[in-house]
Amino acid sequence: MLESKKKMAQSFSDLKVALEKGKGDPKEIFSIFEQGCREFTQETKKLPPERIKPFLDLVQRMRKEIEQGDRAGLLERIEEMKRLKKICHEAYK
Repeated sequence: MLESKKKMAQSFSDLKVALEKGKGDPKEIFSIFEQGCREFTQETKKLPPERIKPFLDLVQRMRKEIEQGDRAGLLERIEEMKRLKKICHEAYK
């Protein structure tokens, strides 16, 4: 597994915990997640551009919600990200 994918997965999990249980700084955790996402999309050769764009668009929406302190919106985006991840894994694993 790519290191960027591990970073992305761990920070995604940490972000969910920070939002649901108040453990950790969501902004700091999101920054790590976002970096992992960008590294992953640059490193992986499996994903076509038409899959990468919606993923990065969703990451940007998450960033806006983090910046605005929109916890409820961010939790919705996390669920959206889970669905997108499932679709992607079914197609490319």
